[in-house]
Amino acid sequence: MKNDQFKWAVGIENTFVTQIAKGERALDEYELTQHYDNWEADLNLARESGASMIRYGIPWYKVEQNPDEFNWDWTDQVMGYFKRHPSLTPIIDLVHYGTPHWLTNEFANGHYPKMVARFAKAFAERYGEFIKYYTPLNEPYVTAEFSGLNSVWPPYLEGLAGFYQIMTQVSKGIILTQQAIKSVVTDAVFIHVDATKRYVTHEERLNSEVVLWNENRFVMWELVQGCINSEHPLYDFMITYGVTPETLEWFLSHPVEPDIVGLNYYPQFSVHSISRDSKGHIVFPHVMGTGKDFKEIAAEAFKRYKKPVMITETSFRGSEEERISWLNSILEACKELNEEGIPIVGLTWFPFFDLVDWGYRTSGKSVEDELLPFGLYSLESKDGKLNRKKNRVADAFEDLIRYHNEGGER
Repeated sequence: MKNDQFKWAVGIENTFVTQIAKGERALDEYELTQHYDNWEADLNLARESGASMIRYGIPWYKVEQNPDEFNWDWTDQVMGYFKRHPSLTPIIDLVHYGTPHWLTNEFANGHYPKMVARFAKAFAERYGEFIKYYTPLNEPYVTAEFSGLNSVWPPYLEGLAGFYQIMTQVSKGIILTQQAIKSVVTDAVFIHVDATKRYVTHEERLNSEVVLWNENRFVMWELVQGCINSEHPLYDFMITYGVTPETLEWFLSHPVEPDIVGLNYYPQFSVHSISRDSKGHIVFPHVMGTGKDFKEIAAEAFKRYKKPVMITETSFRGSEEERISWLNSILEACKELNEEGIPIVGLTWFPFFDLVDWGYRTSGKSVEDELLPFGLYSLESKDGKLNRKKNRVADAFEDLIRYHNEGGER
């Protein structure tokens, strides 16, 4: 991998799902991990790691607490930091799962695409002079799963009809967001980020399901780039579950392209083995993924879209030894892909420090009990504060960056 092409990045977990119902608690990772108070120290640590990019989210629900009224006070401070420290380039997550509270029905609201584009344009008008990298919406697939398929997050839809309703809504939002930013920041770079999936099976009778779901994993990219016409393998399936021909025609008429395809890959969560349960229902349990699985996903994405690929999230929930082992494995996969002519232009360790499990919304447990060991920095609670403690994974990450910057192959 050429030194001037491969970017080392980190990311701070920035899930914002703050509407509550049914005994839930707000899930604002910046609040729970005390990043709002420690943002400058956290960004200093990120710079000190040697990373040259950082994925960074904007809490839309705080910025726009009333429609078309924007409070940039906190965001101004953070964006000012990036302006002062251009060695750390932000990739801005404009939406990371949540919406403002005034937007009834959240992603299912018919006005959502225009509302998110308005927010994106306001951000670009304020910071676009020096903020050039944008992700319009993080992980449409997971958003559609949690908000539309499994009824876990607002607006609590269920089933494949709910999945596709949310998916088409957020995909429209991605298109309008990209157009809005481009109208202001003509040299903006768009990284379309989604959770990666790979489906396998040990049952020959389920091979057709594997084909279907391995197609569906690319549904956001297919929609926003205007690929789903009447001949597309997902067309009839989506129509069956409530997507109208007129909706798909809209996407055909309003395509946008990413500059970079962003793949989020977690070996513990990205690979599924399709089988049937005791009642005959198809189920998709996780199985442990490998670097080889990531290579298949990345190769297929590049074959389809002919765009550079960036690993926009990866890490491993486990011991420091397990995380270091995974870091080495995914870097080896990157090296092999580049040697095979598939341009992998960067790797993001995500999250930079430990996160609070999303189950916090309903578990009733304390933040300390819900901390998950993913990060380069561990979070340790003392006297009500979550202290950032550098661990051996960070040392390994920094060593690899130094080796790479000094001309090494990795």
